[in-house]
Amino acid sequence: MPEPDSNIQSETSDDHLVAVGRVRRPTGIKGALLVEVYSGNTMRFTPGDTVIANGTEYEIIETGKSGDSAKLTFASIDSIEKADVLRGAELSVSADSLPENPPGVYYHYEIIGIDVLTVDGQELGRLTEILETGSNDVFIVTPTSKPGEKEPAEILIPVLEGVIVEVDKDSGTMKIDPPDGLL
Repeated sequence: MPEPDSNIQSETSDDHLVAVGRVRRPTGIKGALLVEVYSGNTMRFTPGDTVIANGTEYEIIETGKSGDSAKLTFASIDSIEKADVLRGAELSVSADSLPENPPGVYYHYEIIGIDVLTVDGQELGRLTEILETGSNDVFIVTPTSKPGEKEPAEILIPVLEGVIVEVDKDSGTMKIDPPDGLL
């Protein structure tokens, strides 16, 4: 399998990367790639943006859309053979390059791992996953198991107005007001 041109790309070791998409497959003979964009916004990339795939930085020189995929062309990828090396690769960007969210809106990486408690102080566990259901997201909270006890079941928290009361990224906590019957 051919290796990408290393003289145009630069290696990166940034620890603050955020996954934004995954290469589905090459398209066409000139090395364009179809990319699943995790945010669903197929037009989130613009020429001049850089992404990291397999530890290597790539500059985007052309963007487009094909169905529900973004169509990206990288400066150093000019054939289907070179593009095929990236099949299945996750694309990441520096967290610093992400647009700032409005108050009360968070990127998943900002809140995964924080401790979740109720407004009356009951500790529920740690936010370990976020399910995107279409109508509203669902936070999966994994309770802390105590030695000798069987592992408690995960708690599913609907992300609805009035349920998520406060998120404090500095202290790593989220307060919720669970709906009746949740706990």
